[in-house]
Amino acid sequence: MWLIEQALERIVGLCPAFMRPPYGNYNDLVRQVAYQRGQSLVTWDFDSQDSIGATVSQSETLYAQAVAKNPSNMLALNHEPMETTVHQVLPYAINLLQSKGYELVTVAECLNMEPYQWTTTPGTKDSTWTC
Repeated sequence: MWLIEQALERIVGLCPAFMRPPYGNYNDLVRQVAYQRGQSLVTWDFDSQDSIGATVSQSETLYAQAVAKNPSNMLALNHEPMETTVHQVLPYAINLLQSKGYELVTVAECLNMEPYQWTTTPGTKDSTWTC
């Protein structure tokens, strides 16, 4: 967690207010560390399954099935390194969700919280940067 925060501070000058535990796994220790770092834990309630090899068609079907249940909200897990997710699944999901009347917002907007604990001027890259 610390290395990601350090990279975000150096590169874009911010400290996130939220933390998504890897693989959605967390316990009391993770909760305690997040609390000590001033972060709220956030997990998802819908998984496009792109990280485990779902095809575009499979991810789209999962979205359609989830939306058909008419949830009042949905926090989706997608992975931006997946080219098909970015260029095919997300445009489909955005269109589907908006056509069903969902308003797409950030996690911070959904929770009515600030997205960052603080912001600062990004750093200047030097030899200590490993990112």
